[in-house]
Amino acid sequence: MMSLAMASENDNLKIVQVWHGGKFEKKLREMGIYKDSQIKVVKNDIPGPLIVDVKGSRLILGRGQAQKIMVEGSENG
Repeated sequence: MMSLAMASENDNLKIVQVWHGGKFEKKLREMGIYKDSQIKVVKNDIPGPLIVDVKGSRLILGRGQAQKIMVEGSENG
């Protein structure tokens, strides 16, 4: 398990946990990012934001946001 911020480009991942729930977790859910959902890292330019693919939609996440999302390798990837 690692934070999304540490993932490499083209990694297919499964969301394991989201730290700091509340409004942040609600916002992520509305974007399709929640426990057990599948995502793909499209771009990860350190120290900038990440671009991820969630169900065919590309989303931009700030590095701080990505550090609060714990992921693991996807069985579908």
